[in-house]
Parts: sequence; C-alpha cells; structure tokens
Amino acid sequence: MNKPLPRFFAATLGLLALFFAGCVVSPKSKAAPPPLVLISMDGFRWDYCALHPAETPHLRALIRDGVTARGLIPMFPSQTFANHYSIATGLYPAHHGIISNVFFDPQFGEYFRYKLPAANRDSRWWGGEPIWITAVKQGRTAACYFWPGSEVNFGPLRATISKPYDYSVPFAQRIDELFGWLHLPAGQRPSITTFYFEETNFAGHRFGPDSPEVLAAIKLLDNQIGQIVERAKAENLPLNLVIVSDHGFIATQGQLKTAMLDDSIDFDAVQVDFDGAVAGLRPNNGQVDALVQSLRARLPAAHYQVYRAEDLPARWHLRDNPRIPPVWIVPEASWRIQRRSTFLAGKDDELKGDHGYDPAMPEMHGIFIANGPSFKTGGVVLDEFENIHIYNLLCAALQLRPAPSDGDDRLVRTALR
Repeated sequence: MNKPLPRFFAATLGLLALFFAGCVVSPKSKAAPPPLVLISMDGFRWDYCALHPAETPHLRALIRDGVTARGLIPMFPSQTFANHYSIATGLYPAHHGIISNVFFDPQFGEYFRYKLPAANRDSRWWGGEPIWITAVKQGRTAACYFWPGSEVNFGPLRATISKPYDYSVPFAQRIDELFGWLHLPAGQRPSITTFYFEETNFAGHRFGPDSPEVLAAIKLLDNQIGQIVERAKAENLPLNLVIVSDHGFIATQGQLKTAMLDDSIDFDAVQVDFDGAVAGLRPNNGQVDALVQSLRARLPAAHYQVYRAEDLPARWHLRDNPRIPPVWIVPEASWRIQRRSTFLAGKDDELKGDHGYDPAMPEMHGIFIANGPSFKTGGVVLDEFENIHIYNLLCAALQLRPAPSDGDDRLVRTALR
C-alpha cells in the first residue's frame, strides 16, 4: 500500500477516526455486482444537457432513467488533476497531495507538472487510495483507460490493466478494448473501469463554453456515451455507469482580464508555484506579510483577493500540507493572473474559457449521472454535492470496503438502489 507522505500523518489519523465513525459497507450479496464504468467528461458543465437537448439525447436518457444532480461541486482550485484524484479517492486535495495541476513540494525541492509523464508515474506525489487500488486490494480486477494517478504503483499494487495516457488512440479502438475486457471470464473481468474524455475541456479553453465548437464537442461525447450504452445492450452486458466531470467552465476575455505578475513581484525574490486562474507564491526571504501587503497595494481589490494560506476560506479545505504555498492570489471569476512570458508565448492569451475558480460558482460545477442495475431509477435529482462523496458510492456499488476518506454516505443513501 502506498504510504502517505510523513507530513500527512496528522490528517490521516483524523480521517481514520472519521472512517471508523461512519464508514460505508454495502450489503452483502451472493451475486457479484455488475461491472462499473466510471466515465469523466473533462470540463463538461452541469447545465450543458439542459442548454443543448438536441445534442445530448443519450445523456438525457440516462438522466431520465437514473440518478443525476443539480451540480457536482469541485475542489478548489477547480483544476483537472486535483479533482479527478478527489473523485477517485474521496479525499480533499490537501489530503491526497495533488493540490493543483502544477505545484511545488518544499520537502522534495521539486515541481509536480501534470504534463510530465515522470510525475504521473512517481508514487511520491500521490497519497490516499484510489478506487482501483481499493478493488485490487480486495481481490478484484480493475482497469484504467486514462485517469490521473492510474499509472502509479501504490507499493506493490497498481491497476490490473492500465493504459498510459495517449489521446491519439481512436475512440473505436478504446471502446473495442473496453468491451473486450468486459467479456473476459468472471475472475479476469474488471469490476471497475475508468474512462476519460477530453473534448469539452479542449474546446472550452480554446473557443469558450458558449461556442459552436463546444456544442460540437458536447454532441460528440454524447454520441460516444451512446455507443457504450447501446453496445452493452446489444451484447447483453449489465453495466453500471457513473458519469462525472471534474469542473465546469466560464468565458474569459484574454488580455482584457489578465494581470501580469511581473508588474507586482520580483521573480528573483518570489517563487511562483502556479499561476493562471489562481496563483500561489513563496517569498524567498520568508516575509509573507510583506509580500501580502505589497500585492494588495498593487492589485485592484475589485478583481483580485490576496490571502495568507491560513486565511483562505475554510470551505476550500486547504490546510496542513507543505505543498500549499503561503501566499495566494485569487482572481475574480473570468479574470487571470500570470507571468508575462507565459502570456506572450501565444497560448494562454488565446483562452476564451477557463476554470480553476471558486467552486461556489455554478459555472464551475460539473455533471453527475448514475445509471444501471445498482442505482435508483425514474430520474432521481439530487442537490449539489462535493465530488469527494463519489468514492463511497463507487465502493458501495462494487460491494467493497472503502478506505478512509473525507466523504460520507449521502450518495449511498440517495442514489443506490
């Protein structure tokens, strides 16, 4: 089992207490539960199906026949890696360690960068216990067709089947491989498979959430989900589906709403852990208060809030982890803060949509759908909930004992049949 980093021990002990106070174990059953496929549609906002009914017939059918939510609330910052891993583990980012797409660990003296394969496969960065490891530990088979953290070894354990991220693999090949796994003999068939789609995230960044390109991506993903559903029916495969997204999207306006860090700090005196929709800073001289005061004087308070780490809103759950930088700049929704060199590189200035903002914003909320033999039917609609509660639902649907997590049993009570 992958051991948490030493500085996470205190948080882990607290989680153990929470676990023993109210852990969720599904009722025992003589019959094995149906295979479960956990599908993420990156950047698929909670209201896309309602806004675009003609483009989402398959998703709307799953909603009508199963369970959905008015919104899936991400963790802060509402970034891809932190939230995919919170969904998989049921932990706040401060507890599993992946606090953003890019961050610095002062104990290692190194940066985690989500686009570097070495970081994605290095167990030093990844704490907690993702659902596929929970399954393997309890004698089940687990498969991951792309998911942050799925290429990592947790001690001697890893997913039984793991596909390294390669989005050039055609969808037809992916679905063929998925159904090949689902037709394996009972002892080899994955009980849990993760699946990942990127299209709405790419289109949302490049063209904005209200663009024709995002509409085309929504239609494409709905068609892909439809292919999975129809093929499962045609091949008489009972299947549980849990469909989620890591965050939503908001429209941005490039340079019109971007402040340059260069105008507010000296890069020789301040380390930038990350920037963009939110920035994390470390003063090299340790003078946190002086840096906070300087930033507050330089940045317009109407659009940028500057926080000491200990003053961040409690609802963001960013506490007790050395990877949390001591100074944060939190822009107003749709505004950004970044280095001029990055901005002028010709990438970020093209952004027409973004995420990473306060999860309290409805625009940051994602989608949640549960459909299949293990879930309630008839179009059950749940109130918004944080994505940390999904892990316990997955465990209950799979009849697994959950590892300690920050989630509770609300979805087991309201979504499970």
